[in-house]
Amino acid sequence: MSLTTVTYKGRTKQRLDMRWLSQAINESTNSDTARKLSLQIGNEKTNVGDVFDISGSLSNQTAILENSNQSMDYLGHALTKNTELTVKGDVGHFAGAELSGGKVIIDGSTQDYAGCGMSKGLIEVTGNANDYLGGAFSGDKKGMSGGTILVHGNSGNFTGDLLRRGTIMVVGNIGDYCASRMIAGTITNLGTIGKQVGVGMRRGTILLPHKPKDVLTGFHDCGRHNLGYLTLLLHEIRQFKSTFQSLHPMRRRVQRYIGDTTVGGQGEMLIWIG
Repeated sequence: MSLTTVTYKGRTKQRLDMRWLSQAINESTNSDTARKLSLQIGNEKTNVGDVFDISGSLSNQTAILENSNQSMDYLGHALTKNTELTVKGDVGHFAGAELSGGKVIIDGSTQDYAGCGMSKGLIEVTGNANDYLGGAFSGDKKGMSGGTILVHGNSGNFTGDLLRRGTIMVVGNIGDYCASRMIAGTITNLGTIGKQVGVGMRRGTILLPHKPKDVLTGFHDCGRHNLGYLTLLLHEIRQFKSTFQSLHPMRRRVQRYIGDTTVGGQGEMLIWIG
């Protein structure tokens, strides 16, 4: 498999808009042309080649970004090809936003809005993800609408806000307001979860190992169930190399809550039993 390496030279302290990289990959830009692309840094314009070293053509199937940091926003934004972008280091806001194909592998942590508006593909984060993971852009009526997000660490507040479709998997803990205003889709984790889970939830599934400390009054306890479709869900989430593979493939006994009924919601919060 062909390999392209993009290396940050570390010559600016300003935030960097990394949408140029996705554009170059989607358009199969050669390295010489990519180096000449315009890059806005603060109130100044420069060329990509002044800030990044590029080896190989960006038409290749695999690209690696070296020396990434939290000042780099929109990494993997709107990728459409079956390309795997691996990022070595932490990233800024909107990582993988509007992703519609391929994989974005982040060997580090992300700031806010990772995967917001994505419709297809995979985002994998080896570290932590901050707030609004898989959420919506400010003012939009729906967030992530397809694909998978896998976080090996923890995620922040408003995970899955306005989630429309797709799966969010968090190995660690999730902050407050998880699945807020959720429209559909699936969110699951293996750690703890914060307050106000599922507030404003319409549909979808939240699958948790432990009952939240404060189940909202809009969620009604429907008793214990043996749900056969959970074997299909487990087959999906166990295909990725993560701690989720430790779940028994035939596990399907849960305590079921329906809500948020205060907004007429019929989503479900499932708590593993045993």
